[in-house]
Amino acid sequence: MTHLLKLPVWLWMALVLSLDADALVADTSGNPYLGIADRNIFRLKPPQRQPPKLPPAPLAKVKVVGITTMPGKRALLKVHLPAKPPEPAREIACVLAVGQREGPIEVLDIDETAGSVKVSNSGTVMVLTFEKDNPQAQTPPLLPDLLPSPIQSASRQ
Repeated sequence: MTHLLKLPVWLWMALVLSLDADALVADTSGNPYLGIADRNIFRLKPPQRQPPKLPPAPLAKVKVVGITTMPGKRALLKVHLPAKPPEPAREIACVLAVGQREGPIEVLDIDETAGSVKVSNSGTVMVLTFEKDNPQAQTPPLLPDLLPSPIQSASRQ
């Protein structure tokens, strides 16, 4: 035991430092290249996650029911709003003047002579007309008269 105490001081220091050297080296867990990645000498950044693109929301279907000029120019509209998760699809009727808004629909211009209404449907500008947007139901052909033909009297002979 006395022989161990006679070891030079530098040998003791080397022994102590060699025991602490394991604490200074990064734990590579069998992969010697992990230390390089930890240093990040090229200043690499992790890949950026982009949020998934959601499909655009469906636009409301708008039909022109009429145009009135009585208390000022106003458009009579029927709007079919698409379903949103907490709410079912619904239909609303509205009477709007230029510049007024009802939900996603805003009236931009009314031309009563042409029978057209310019609306903004969730930011999409649309020109609606009676002919294009409200096709008229075709009237059924007239049925031949089902009444019997008049009876000719015998006195006319």
